[in-house]
Amino acid sequence: MKTKTVWTSVFAVGAMAVILAGGTTEARQASQPPIARVGIANPARIFNDMAETKALKEKIEAERKTLEETERQKRAEIQTLQESLRMLKPESSQFADKNREFQQKAIEFEVWGKLTQVDIQRNQRLQMKSLFDKIQAATAQVAAAKGYDLVLADQRPEIPDNLEQLTVDQVRTLINQRNILYATPAVDISADVTALLDAQFKK
Repeated sequence: MKTKTVWTSVFAVGAMAVILAGGTTEARQASQPPIARVGIANPARIFNDMAETKALKEKIEAERKTLEETERQKRAEIQTLQESLRMLKPESSQFADKNREFQQKAIEFEVWGKLTQVDIQRNQRLQMKSLFDKIQAATAQVAAAKGYDLVLADQRPEIPDNLEQLTVDQVRTLINQRNILYATPAVDISADVTALLDAQFKK
């Protein structure tokens, strides 16, 4: 009976020590908040490397060449009208008609140029926003697959070794733009995001 009483007392003391120490290891782990896993991704690098961006650049280049050809034709038409005016006497009725046509074509060309520029800028804004939305969605997919709770945008502009051509304000700006001081390559999911976006684009 004495032995049982001794062991019972020892067990009770041990249990009390565990309670005072904060419970069992499992209990302490359960009470502690989970450690968040953090990754990084470089949106600019992803944007430049993804296949859809490259295809979009080719499309924009083709459209640019088409617009340049249209502009060349319109300018040539206006120039032809202007040259024909030189062959006419200013007091003639033909000059008045040709001059009106010339002025109308010149105004139409100016309006066409402004509207075209507005359309180009609008399309580029929409395209950039669309690509960024896709990058953000793909980043979320990769992060979920890899178990990351947070992915930071890696923005670290290069600071040149030769600073002689830069002002103090320019150097300060470059330094302030670097939002990550260090990250192991293992947490960089930029390549994985690019691969996912390319696979989605091929579909």
